[in-house]
Amino acid sequence: MPGPLRSRNAGALAVTAVALPMATAGPAAAAPSAVGKCVKATWHPSKNSVDIANNCKKAIKVQIAERFWPDSDCYTIRAGGELHYKGTGQLTGIKYC
Repeated sequence: MPGPLRSRNAGALAVTAVALPMATAGPAAAAPSAVGKCVKATWHPSKNSVDIANNCKKAIKVQIAERFWPDSDCYTIRAGGELHYKGTGQLTGIKYC
């Protein structure tokens, strides 16, 4: 009977491993940013959203990366402008596009 017992334990571990990333999605405040220092991102993990302020001297184009969902469209933020983005998947960072 060791075979079926091992099989049940392996299945339980697989379910735990798959469910774990969703349950332990860390705070988005630590999300990486691949954009310049003149771009400020304020993360709102409880609302799954981010406010991006463009303090650069020219317009920028950014894309928001999401886990468990396709990344956002490419958004243009004018110089001195802001963008509020609400994600569907877990927000993981911003990058130029």
